[in-house]
Amino acid sequence: MEPPVQVQSSVDLGGYCPPGSSRKRQVRFGAHHDIMLLREVIRHNPYAVRESRLAWASVAEKMNSALRGEGFEVDGRRCRERTALLLHYYKRQNFTGLRRFGTESLYMEKEDLLQEVLELESDKQVAGSEQHHRYSPQDTLAVTITDETLCRVQEEVLAPPVMETKQEEDIMEEKLNRKQECEGCCNVYARILQHLERRAEAEQRLREEELALRREELQLQRERAALERDRQEAENRERERRFELEREERQVILAILRERMMK
Repeated sequence: MEPPVQVQSSVDLGGYCPPGSSRKRQVRFGAHHDIMLLREVIRHNPYAVRESRLAWASVAEKMNSALRGEGFEVDGRRCRERTALLLHYYKRQNFTGLRRFGTESLYMEKEDLLQEVLELESDKQVAGSEQHHRYSPQDTLAVTITDETLCRVQEEVLAPPVMETKQEEDIMEEKLNRKQECEGCCNVYARILQHLERRAEAEQRLREEELALRREELQLQRERAALERDRQEAENRERERRFELEREERQVILAILRERMMK
């Protein structure tokens, strides 16, 4: 087993600093530690909550409680960094980094758990994109102003002062002209609303297409990982079969030599 390294030099380490200590205790993640970490991440899903720091702290607390007998203690930041490193290996298909310090069965279980964590992270990115493009309540209120309200406001602003009785006809004519102008403004606002609706529909279709492409990409990654796992299993079976043949061959040779010696 490799000697522990300093916490400051690698995210492979999980650090814990007890009260009154100026140096962090050095611990190393093993294969079973990674599997326990990924299970707790899936259970708490820090990607789906606003206060992710508290969720990561809960993950660390569960791990510390389960591994107290090993002296393995980490904090939420170390759990988050270790998860990010494992996802980095998985996205880049770095199977050497994922398979280190573990058996083949542990590696396959870790790979399945990483696929679930990757889907949780992707769901967070898609939800964040939709939230970014969503209209605020103020924008929605501004867009839903009716044509009648706009006309009434413009009439009040442009209404002329009270004049003498002899000028009533001129006032009525001026109001009629301004009413026609108001109707023109209302038509402009209506066209703007239609344009905003069409743009919102186009953005929604684009987001749906991006989500579909992302899911297809995840499916391809899952299939690629399954093919790699099948290849590894086939190689293991081939090695076992070759070893068995060699063992049988050695037994036959020993039997022949034993017979000759007895003669």
